[in-house]
Amino acid sequence: MRCVLIAAVLSLVSGQQPVYRAGLGVTPPVVINKVDPEFSQAARAARVQGTVVLETVVAEDGVPNVIRVVRGLGYGLDENAIAAVEQWRFNPGTKDGTPIKGSLNIEVNFNLDVGSLINPQTGVIIGKAPGSTGQVSNGVASATTDPEQAVQAWYRAFEGCAGTRAQYGGYVGGRFDKAYGLLAPTLKDKMTDAAFEETYAELANMKFLQAHLASMDNSAGNADVYVEEERTVVFNNIPAVAWYQGTLHVTRSAGDWQIAGIDLRPEDLISVNFGGHMPWRNNPVEVAQIAARPPDSCMKPDYKYYDLVKKYQTDIASGIADIDLCGDSRYVVRLFKLHSGEWRVLKIQSR
Repeated sequence: MRCVLIAAVLSLVSGQQPVYRAGLGVTPPVVINKVDPEFSQAARAARVQGTVVLETVVAEDGVPNVIRVVRGLGYGLDENAIAAVEQWRFNPGTKDGTPIKGSLNIEVNFNLDVGSLINPQTGVIIGKAPGSTGQVSNGVASATTDPEQAVQAWYRAFEGCAGTRAQYGGYVGGRFDKAYGLLAPTLKDKMTDAAFEETYAELANMKFLQAHLASMDNSAGNADVYVEEERTVVFNNIPAVAWYQGTLHVTRSAGDWQIAGIDLRPEDLISVNFGGHMPWRNNPVEVAQIAARPPDSCMKPDYKYYDLVKKYQTDIASGIADIDLCGDSRYVVRLFKLHSGEWRVLKIQSR
């Protein structure tokens, strides 16, 4: 489990002593003792993992108080994260050398590291940390006997690599020979190794976030896996973080599954969050209604939009939602949540 501290600017709490965020003349609190949170049984059974973000105020004596859950996972993980963080101890933040109340966000990661990586109930591929298992060496993939192993190997292959324009004037990481070695022959015919290197020239780091098995034809040896990743990139020596989502197409060749197509694009944070024209994409019920277009007759008077939101608010906290639009299993839409807050349709079942 990994915890990251994020700092910003000064804030005030009405009627109390000022609460500061790191900035000019203000240093953030620094953790000196941590307690790892426990995985809840409900989350483990549902194979839910991800990051809980907690807004926290650290007092002058270094004792933290969690103010609110900025981003939760549900299934008891939010409560376990709070219980753990409130046992942490910090060196307090300072302003001009004097201890002060400091506010910061704390990210608590819950990562499953056991068992099968595909949840048969949700079709979610639960990725282990890159490099934790498997063999990828000498630019050639190890045996990948199913699509999940192909996706795992793909993200492991990027670990420790950096593009030609992300080196800060010096060689700090390997190139992408291993990743290129995982491509299917059909894709290599379309993309030379030089063209592949150019595609990722600005990439400094690749982080796997989530993956979902969208479709699979085992007899034909084809599968589509919807993935989300976080990229640290460097443009003109300026680092930035971007989130990409899309599809990896994998095919079986000589018994192994390999990457045969890459269709990934930056997430549209502007349209969804910052005054854009599609904020409705942050609501899974609206996305499901627009995608499935159920007949008006199925939306009973006592089963309207806001009832759906209330009914599924617990389920959607996990980042995966099955929305039964008519309440009788005629139109069920499975969705998942991206880092941007946007919900994407994975599957529509109708009868």
